[in-house]
Amino acid sequence: MRDKARLIAAGLMVLLSGTGPMNAAQRGGGPGQPTAAPIGLIVGRVLDAGTGQPVADAEVTVTMRAPAPPPGGAGANPFAGGSGPSNVRLLTGADGRFVIRDLPAGNVQLTARAPGYVQGANGQTRPGGSPLPIAISAENKVVASTIRLWKHAAITGVITDERNEPAVNIQVRAMVRSFRQGQMRLSTTGFGRTDDRGMYRIAGLSPGDYVVVVPQTRTVIPVAAMDQAMQGAMGGEFAAMSMELAATLGAGAGELGLRIGDQMVSSQSGAMPVVSGDGRIAAYVTQYHPAASVAADAAVLSLASGEEKSGIDIRMPLVATARVSGTVIGPDGPLANVQVRLINASEPDADMLSDVARSMTAANGSFQIIAVPTGQYILKVLRSGRQALPAAVANNPQLAAMMGGRGGPVSPSDALTLFADVPLTVERDVADLAVTLSTGATVSGRLEFSGTAVVPPMTSFNVSLTAIGGVPSPLRQSPVSEDGRFTTPGTAAGKYFISTTSRSDSPGWFVKSAMVNGIDALDQPFELTTENINNVVVTFTDRRTTVTGTVIDTGNAPAQGTVIVFPASYRDWIAKGMSTRLTRNIRTQAKGAFSIPGLPARDYLIVAIPDDQVPDLQNPAAFDALARVATSLTLSDGDTRTLSLKIAQVIR
Repeated sequence: MRDKARLIAAGLMVLLSGTGPMNAAQRGGGPGQPTAAPIGLIVGRVLDAGTGQPVADAEVTVTMRAPAPPPGGAGANPFAGGSGPSNVRLLTGADGRFVIRDLPAGNVQLTARAPGYVQGANGQTRPGGSPLPIAISAENKVVASTIRLWKHAAITGVITDERNEPAVNIQVRAMVRSFRQGQMRLSTTGFGRTDDRGMYRIAGLSPGDYVVVVPQTRTVIPVAAMDQAMQGAMGGEFAAMSMELAATLGAGAGELGLRIGDQMVSSQSGAMPVVSGDGRIAAYVTQYHPAASVAADAAVLSLASGEEKSGIDIRMPLVATARVSGTVIGPDGPLANVQVRLINASEPDADMLSDVARSMTAANGSFQIIAVPTGQYILKVLRSGRQALPAAVANNPQLAAMMGGRGGPVSPSDALTLFADVPLTVERDVADLAVTLSTGATVSGRLEFSGTAVVPPMTSFNVSLTAIGGVPSPLRQSPVSEDGRFTTPGTAAGKYFISTTSRSDSPGWFVKSAMVNGIDALDQPFELTTENINNVVVTFTDRRTTVTGTVIDTGNAPAQGTVIVFPASYRDWIAKGMSTRLTRNIRTQAKGAFSIPGLPARDYLIVAIPDDQVPDLQNPAAFDALARVATSLTLSDGDTRTLSLKIAQVIR
């Protein structure tokens, strides 16, 4: 109640007319600090997206990034802190309305939240969609805003075991379905546990598409390794082995587990393997609603605002299992304390739910994976090469511990990235498997700059390899030397894009191409094997393209909408991993204006559509419908194009 009273008071202050509720000193700016003159007003309303009804007592947060005020500027307002972001909070009235007065010129972000709702923002047309900032200027002083909020959704059901009895204290996950570079991805957004009736309820979900799963990834850890890690932790030591142990345990950490011989076995869901009197082991397998063992066969549940889906039941099958054991061998012999993953061959590697089991090698390099159902698998081992930490990190015990204790000198052997992918058919026990690791390959080359602008320092750039559907790791970036050359750390075989970042401003320059054996690795992935790749050329240009224009409606009046650009040969682009630099998704500004800088030279399709029709642009299925209403656009290096786009309706 006290917090609510404070918010109401803050809201009343904002609603007061006059010169404004706070001055610079009250905002912490200090006496005499110049302030920007107030010129703007926002009149807004928060609505339930499902019903269109007003949401009373919603908390609206106003974030303002205003330009620095001129010397001697006058006028007190709640955002009088200069060029940094400033926040004000207020509550809506019974009619869902709010008013924000005395705004200086600049960009305003409006967000709102209320109990039982997903947080929303101005301009959002779907949960989690892109917000739209409001630009306050001399030409745009009074702005109307509508913020829609979507109610939380829920999923309920019953989990039973192989005898159709309630499965008690079992974890159930709701996985939101999304896409990344054309590939379906599942991400955990909510979970619940069954009660004594086997019933579960997963609440607080955003409206969207979900699959429901009882995951059964098992972790198998040598008891000696767990004892060693615990003793080290009690003694204040945090070794690299502890990092591998934590990664292997994954989501199963915290479960009690079951000791089988000299191994400790645990499960993500809490459903332990069943050991019979003759020593045979049966285990539960990952199961998706309604009765699928892989994500591709799972039922997709579409949840609307405030919807609760019931009857989402799963029966957990109990199956006979086998054991997989062997030794992991590196360049110097058996390798201790590395993670071993057993992947369902029909699931994408990037989805950790594809892990049927994880284990870790013992001191002699041996591993055991207990309770493996029969099937087709890929056994994967990856040990990333150690990189010396910066001195500021290595000399800080806490930071070094967070990085796995990887400070200090790195031996040539430890610097190697080692990996193996071994196809495996499990029909009965697999013993004495020798897993020989290969050495990760490096990619080396140079930067070139084509243009007349001042070339920035080469050492300000980094080069990274990014797997399809992945993101570059800050710890795996390759610095560029003063002469413009780079060499990436050893990397496991696979398909990769090249990406670049800069640690300083490089005005006028943008990356044009990254040629790897005749392939532009900015736009399509190249194949990395165990052989090093040399002579890569990453070229930057100062001939930037710019596309500007206006979106108009059927009456030729300026219209609000979203402008989408994607390659004309979009099916080929999709097949090559949907490089994000070849597409844009831009909301129009005041009076329908838009500006798109820096598109690479090539043929495109461009279309303007209503904001509420923007699809998931990581989903390949979206582009056929967009292409039918799009306009052709050809760009050459340095082109500046001005277009007038009539807003189109997308029919899917």
